[in-house]
This record gives sequence, C-alpha cells and structure tokens, in this order.
Amino acid sequence: MAQGISFATQDYLALSREPSVRRAVAEALAKYGPHAGSSPILTGHTPLADQLKREISQLTGMAHIILFPTGWGAGYGSITGLIRPQDHVVLDERAHACLNQGAHAATRNVVLADHLHNDSVHEHLARIRAHDTRNAVMVVTEGVYSMDSDTPRLAALQDICHAYDATLLVDVAHDLGALGPGGTGKIGEQGLLGQIDLVMGSFSKCFATNGGFIAARSENVAEYLSGYATSHFFSSALSPLQAAAALQCARIIQSPEGERRRAALEHVATRLRAALTKRGLTVLGDMSAIVPVETHSAAVARVACKLAEARGLILAIIEFPAVPLNSARFRMQLMCDHLPQDMDLTAQILDETVTEARELLTTGAEE
Repeated sequence: MAQGISFATQDYLALSREPSVRRAVAEALAKYGPHAGSSPILTGHTPLADQLKREISQLTGMAHIILFPTGWGAGYGSITGLIRPQDHVVLDERAHACLNQGAHAATRNVVLADHLHNDSVHEHLARIRAHDTRNAVMVVTEGVYSMDSDTPRLAALQDICHAYDATLLVDVAHDLGALGPGGTGKIGEQGLLGQIDLVMGSFSKCFATNGGFIAARSENVAEYLSGYATSHFFSSALSPLQAAAALQCARIIQSPEGERRRAALEHVATRLRAALTKRGLTVLGDMSAIVPVETHSAAVARVACKLAEARGLILAIIEFPAVPLNSARFRMQLMCDHLPQDMDLTAQILDETVTEARELLTTGAEE
C-alpha cells in the first residue's frame, strides 16, 4: 500500500479522525445497533435522523429535509422523484453522473447546457417554453464542480429559472461544510441561503460518512419526494451510525471549530495553488478544497502519478469521460490538516514528475 501525503480523499475537514465523531458513532452503535431495519417511509429513522434533519435545515436555510442512505441516491432521486416523462431537464454538461442518470431515467427531454453558461440555460428554456408552457422544467447545476473547482452565478441562474417557470436544483456535495459563512457553501457565500428551489447534498465529503439529502422550501414537495423518489422509498434508511456521524459533523461545521478548520483548509489550498502556478503548472478553477491540475495527456498523468507515488504523493487521476476528451488531470483534494509547508514540496514533486513523464514518453516515442 502506498504511503505519503494523500490528495486522493474527500475528507475535507478531516472530521473522520475527530474523536467526538468517533464517540458519537460508538454511542449510536451501543444504543441502536448498526442497522436501520426499514425504509425511511416506514420505521427506519431513529431520533438521530430527526436531529440531523434539523441541523441540515439550519445549514441550508431550507425547512424540509429528506435523508437518503447515499449521496448518489439523493441526486438520482431528486430528479426521478419529481420529473415525469413529458417534463424537461436542462442539465449542466458537467453535472455529476447521479444527476445525469436521474435525468435520463426520468425523461427523454434532456438537454445539456454549456458549462456554467447562464445564457445557454436561458436559450434552452426559451426554446422549451416556446412550444411547451404546461409541463415542468428542472435546471440542474452544482455549487462546486469537483472536476473543475468552479461555481455558477446562482442568483442570476435562479432568476432565469423563475422567468421561465423552471425549478432550480443545486448539488452542494463539495461545498457545503467546506466553504461559505458558517459552512453554508456557495449558496451561503452568494447570499442565497433558503432561496434556491431545491438543494441536494452528500455526507461523503465534510460529514465523515455516507448518505445524502434533499432540502426543499415546500412541505408538499418534500412529502411528494418522500413517496416518489424510489431511491428513498425503496431503500433502507440512513443507518444510525451514518446519522450519528453526520449529525456530530454538522454541529462541528457550524461551531467555532468548524470555522477554524475551514480557515486552515483555505490556507493550504491557497498555498498549493500559488506554489503550483509559480512552477508553471495549469491549475483550474477557484479556491475550494479541490485543486485540479491539467496535463492534457492521460499518458503523462499516469506515468507522473506512478513517479509521484514513489516520492510520497498519493494522487487521483481524472480522465474522459469524467472530464472532456483530450483532458487528463490530477484532482488534488485538500484536507484542513495538511501541513502548509508540505504544499511547496508537493508542487516541486508534481512539477518534476510531470516533466520527467513527458521526457520519458517523448524518448519512448522516438525510439
């Protein structure tokens, strides 16, 4: 097993190692056991799940929360639960697989908008409403895109949606907890807390466990999703252990300790971005827990990854179809307890191994 500095885990706030989170899980195991025992629509929820709903409600500014055993199920169910075959989905071309598959499972009327291009969304909505003013339209985007570390202009996008009687769904898996005032993510950062139509998230990043949620402003929408999102109705509920971990993390996220961890995360991410850029490497996107480094060559990325691993860097390579064709990048995922001084060494090693990989591949091609 490789050892070294890992940039391949999504434990952004390092809460999986937090003693109070581990104690909460141990106490839940002793009190409730490891198994939910039933669908959430029946008897699967514990009091921990109800407490977790209240915390997620505070973090999202949304009154009504539906919990799922996986984040993937929450994304998929948020679309299949609401969209009928005659309805429409306008999907950012780089939206997560669970959102893509949910859209295509729900309806044939799916169009892809240019990435983060609000004018493209506007054009698609105008075209749809020119011939269909009756059926529903859902627009789907993300708070932070994990492959690019970039963010939509949400207020303008929400206004466009409302102008065309469309519903906006925002996936906050990678920013809720890690960014924004009080850990409220990009929605909070952009001053839209409680104003987005639907918010979907995952517990697998800042909440130290699996699971996910959908947050709605409308009680009727939440009740409808509870019954018609099949990944909710026909799944066992979030386990007591998952609920306990996510609950304790949600409390930490909203505490002064959460602010300290977010500040530490921002510090190491900013330092790594600066160190990589100084060495001439192509760093994508904006400040978040994710630092994408583009190589434009899968072969270079694969060779450099092996070379870097031998020198103590554990990296994740992202290739097509997760990123556009002819792209290949390292998705470097930061944690708040990465050491700032290690960021300079990391940039040096990555620069040297990418250069060495290109030289090796050039030499091999010539021979």
